[in-house]
Amino acid sequence: MGFLETGVLTTEYLKEQGRYPSEERMKKGPVAVCECVQEIPCNPCESSCPFHAIEIGENISALPCVMEDKCTGCGTCVAACSGLATFVLNKSYSEEVGSVSFPYEYNHSYKVGDHVYGADRSGKKVCEAQIKRIVDIPKYDHTAVVTLEAPIKYVDEVRSIYRERERKEIPAESDYIADDVLVCRCEEITAGEIRKAIAMGARDITGVKLRTRAGMGLCQGRTCEALVQAIIRQELHLDASESGFSTPRTPQRPVTFGTLAGGEENE
Repeated sequence: MGFLETGVLTTEYLKEQGRYPSEERMKKGPVAVCECVQEIPCNPCESSCPFHAIEIGENISALPCVMEDKCTGCGTCVAACSGLATFVLNKSYSEEVGSVSFPYEYNHSYKVGDHVYGADRSGKKVCEAQIKRIVDIPKYDHTAVVTLEAPIKYVDEVRSIYRERERKEIPAESDYIADDVLVCRCEEITAGEIRKAIAMGARDITGVKLRTRAGMGLCQGRTCEALVQAIIRQELHLDASESGFSTPRTPQRPVTFGTLAGGEENE
């Protein structure tokens, strides 16, 4: 079963697509990997890289390509990625230990040297790890870049810190989402703002959208609708069939002024 069915990317899929760093490059030092699979208008990774090591090209909806020979693994692209889909991998420490750098937007009290558990792309606990670095500067706009040192055999799977989640009386299919978690990244809407909209009278996806703009960004709800539905069900104790769906939208692409004016594409 592939990620389209499970919603979880795999290292094998990225390698098959030719979008994963080579073992040889990772053993030379830190290198970025863009685990972005949606062709949506987005290029912060390309524009933020000081070494021009990420290329998207004229079609802003194209998937990013990392040029391994130019990448230094500085981590700027990790904080810049709107979809939290960029990471830095390093297998040059030793034969036993490597590191993974990832974006982390939760409130936390972690410190360098703390022992934690690494989590995979699905959020499951993978292995014991240690925090080696935390970069949280104004330039990164509240997106900290955390570097974990982990057994080298898990570097391809670890993508975050495993979090023990608080559980409440909520639908069994979803864990409780803390108020400070960004649910709609396009419009920067938190779970707390969605709960406030529900308290003000929203009873379905459309009601939340009208009050918060959640789901009205570039991705048109493709990355946040399931979370919004879960929060609605949690707060109103509804069945899955009662929380509703957003209005379907056609795929969108940027259009040049020249095209709108009826001229040639290069005009």
